[in-house]
Amino acid sequence: MTSVVSVIDRGGVRWVYLDAGVFTGLVETLDEAIRYRLSTSADGGPTGPVVLAGPTCDSADVLYEKQPVHLPLALSEGDELRFHSAGAYTTCYSTVGFNGFDPMPTMVVGGSRT
Repeated sequence: MTSVVSVIDRGGVRWVYLDAGVFTGLVETLDEAIRYRLSTSADGGPTGPVVLAGPTCDSADVLYEKQPVHLPLALSEGDELRFHSAGAYTTCYSTVGFNGFDPMPTMVVGGSRT
């Protein structure tokens, strides 16, 4: 589970920045090799295409730019975004402290946030 840090219009394209990205557990999204099913705390209204990006200053910390995902138009800072079926290995892929960011928390179905 991640949180939206900001939503920005860049040249007519909506970018959603998250508190997790390629270097904090989602490295398998590089080159859009894996496309996770996503849901948000703002689901239920109209949607539109967005590019997802992580929190670091690294130009490679971009998820789903070639084929943007469709997320709620009402999505805003502080909303939750869930990557479904990310699996146990995302924890192993996390780079601890990359650019000062902690890896994203692990959620266990039926469990608690760690």
